[in-house]
Amino acid sequence: MRIYNEDGTLNDNNWMFVAARWAGSHYKLLRWTLILFIMIIVGFFCGALLITNKKTIMFDTLKDNKEWIELKATLQFVEDKINRITDNHTWVSKKELSEQVKELLSDRHFIMNKMFRLHVTEQEVTRFRDVNDHLSELTRKMFSEHVKLLDSLKDNPILSVASWDDVVVESKLDVDEDAEVLHYDDDNDYGSYFSQMIDAIAWTEDLEIRSLCTTLGEEPEPDHLDNSTTWVEGCLDVPQFDGINVCYAIHDLCTHKNYSVPDLLRIRSYSVLNTVKDNRKHIV
Repeated sequence: MRIYNEDGTLNDNNWMFVAARWAGSHYKLLRWTLILFIMIIVGFFCGALLITNKKTIMFDTLKDNKEWIELKATLQFVEDKINRITDNHTWVSKKELSEQVKELLSDRHFIMNKMFRLHVTEQEVTRFRDVNDHLSELTRKMFSEHVKLLDSLKDNPILSVASWDDVVVESKLDVDEDAEVLHYDDDNDYGSYFSQMIDAIAWTEDLEIRSLCTTLGEEPEPDHLDNSTTWVEGCLDVPQFDGINVCYAIHDLCTHKNYSVPDLLRIRSYSVLNTVKDNRKHIV
């Protein structure tokens, strides 16, 4: 399309002319928009660089920390022993080997939690807070679904009131047996075989975290364990966790089982399971 008409005047319909005229009248707006865009891009890269530098400085400091070096070397020694046993899949069916693995995992649990205290970062605290919120919500879901299932069974016309004592509702919050293990940039800092170790823990621990069992017709027990009580104790008594109302589920995983805090942050999924059971005693 022509910029000029045949009589030498500007062609108002030419898109280049229209765009140029619009740009001229909105010059200040375009200039500030461009400046703002550049500031956002620069801010993003500076923030990413700052986080990377903080992590690099932190890890460089740890590399020269004598306690960290000793803990990491001991961790690798313990995990190598675990891997040598668990590489042969028959270990699960051999009581002596299973007990040996569990004892080694207990040693690893102690080492990993000491390493976490030295390593803990803002990102790890954020992940911990997210896991805590997720498990708190799943606990509430377990209790809520338990009550709903009991109420629905009471309204079931097939079940007479006389038969209620024969029916039990059981609800559980479990670690998923085949849960995928999450991986993060700081995995190499610890030097742990997280996938193999979390799998070994699953084979040697009861995966149940919370449970609730009620006979139909009875009132289910309320949640006495998460009634505004924080379960910050043992390996969870970390200064960076101040202000976090730690739920019982995390307490169970990290103090009653061999999941260290870094392991906890890498477990991908949990499940709530509700089951209706026959409570009758069969005489043979």
